[in-house]
Amino acid sequence: MRSRIPRRPAASLRNSPRSRACSSASVTAAAARRSSRADHQRAPLSRRLCSRLRRDRPHLFRRRGHGLLLGRTPPARASCSSPRSVIPTASRSASRADGPLGARVKVTLLGHASVLVEAGPMRILIDPVLQDPFESGMVVSCPRREIRLERLPPIDVVVVSHRHPDHFDLRSLDRLPRACQVLYPQDPLIAYALGALGFAHVTPMTPGQPMPAEHAELYPTRSENRTVRECGVLVRSADGVFWDQIDTELSADTIADVRRRFGGVDLFFAMYASQNFEFFDSLSSEFPAETHRRNLETALAVRPSLLVPASAGFRFVGEHAWLNRFLFPVSRERFVDDLARLDPALRVALLDPGDAVQLRAGEPAVERAASPFVTTVEHDTDAIRFDPTAEIPPLRDPNPAGWSPDAMCEAVRGFLEHELLPYCVRAVSDPASLPACYRRERVRYELEVVLPDESRVWTLDLRAEPPELREGRDPLANVSHRITASALAGWIERRLSWFTVRAWSRRFSTLPLELPDLLMHFLVNEAPDSADSAKRRLDREIAELRGG
Repeated sequence: MRSRIPRRPAASLRNSPRSRACSSASVTAAAARRSSRADHQRAPLSRRLCSRLRRDRPHLFRRRGHGLLLGRTPPARASCSSPRSVIPTASRSASRADGPLGARVKVTLLGHASVLVEAGPMRILIDPVLQDPFESGMVVSCPRREIRLERLPPIDVVVVSHRHPDHFDLRSLDRLPRACQVLYPQDPLIAYALGALGFAHVTPMTPGQPMPAEHAELYPTRSENRTVRECGVLVRSADGVFWDQIDTELSADTIADVRRRFGGVDLFFAMYASQNFEFFDSLSSEFPAETHRRNLETALAVRPSLLVPASAGFRFVGEHAWLNRFLFPVSRERFVDDLARLDPALRVALLDPGDAVQLRAGEPAVERAASPFVTTVEHDTDAIRFDPTAEIPPLRDPNPAGWSPDAMCEAVRGFLEHELLPYCVRAVSDPASLPACYRRERVRYELEVVLPDESRVWTLDLRAEPPELREGRDPLANVSHRITASALAGWIERRLSWFTVRAWSRRFSTLPLELPDLLMHFLVNEAPDSADSAKRRLDREIAELRGG
């Protein structure tokens, strides 16, 4: 544990742009000034950025074909008036002391990726995760926070950006009133869960299609990540534009579209962390220079009035705390420092849970400890300091469910003999299948199952005709997967998801090319119940919430 992270006071945030008038008529003028300022800076800025980047971060230029994303200056921001609202909001009394329509936008960080946006009387809650721990008890918010749910204000709109459990938390959604309007990407699993929880007003988001409401416009933004259906969220009101990137990968076209439509961004919550989850596959424990470079490029291309590194405020706890030294190679301080080297004029701020940013006439102002229901209780980010030389403990099975070792062993044996092996025998004749790829690479796949007091090993020989399963090690095994028995048994029974299981497994390969892991591929994509497995886990979790 360590003392409070030193932060710059609001008055000394990097080279703040000259202040703007705060009248309602100044919105378009503020955007025009921002465009004029960018026109003046663009030509020398490009040369300064490239020069500083090559001098101070030469490793970011090792790959060819990646330049800085510096686009054309967009026109001034258009009006945000709309003929009608497509996002119904709960009716509110006119006597509410929230100020006049469009009087302010206030963005409050609740911790990790959870954000409350207040646009006049309208309240939008993004990716609510309202308690610790989360992700099946594996992680907590970092910095550590306290949320007093009884003080949570009424919520009009909830946004779920994607299905990953640190953004799509059923326990938190279950605490919210069912009259909320819920927006979600076009993911049938999320739609199913929202219906099962009893939300009556749910609307899928389509990237690039505006969703106007009475007090603000929501604009879902596209992600280039094709492994999950996800959206970023932009909120525009008369007083400013807030863009929450969340976990999305942004293209130059998406950034150009936002700048063209909205004339610039006043507040940008930027992805920065470059979490090193390849560590689970023994692929890398090094600094992810390429991902870090892309995140820096994105921030420089958006060029907001104020940038906040965001959506990465968690750490592992308990049995998995050792992972913190390997999985978080880019701290928010490093990200901000690298941005300062590339563009000293870019204004940045670090926010902790409970901190907020007010937008008035497009001018952002940071307010520390501004929330009546969220507070930071410990600045413990030193716990996620990157150190790939740290000790890796041996893999052990704590068997949290208390299952019999014999029962777990028999469950694994039955799965291998009656599901995984028959799949390999059938699929190996299909040239496009993973087993066929394994055969071409002459794979002997070794699975070591770690029980509380011993280990059991099986080898699946994909070179044999047909593929063979035998118990014991093989000196020629070239793909290995070690996993705890309780994690594998829970995964087979669909009680656990891969997000939970991955921390209880370790994998490596000596092949000259990178191929998916056979066990993971089968359970996620090929098992007879794979398509229905996520729904079954949701059903079980919802039943537990209901006391069933």
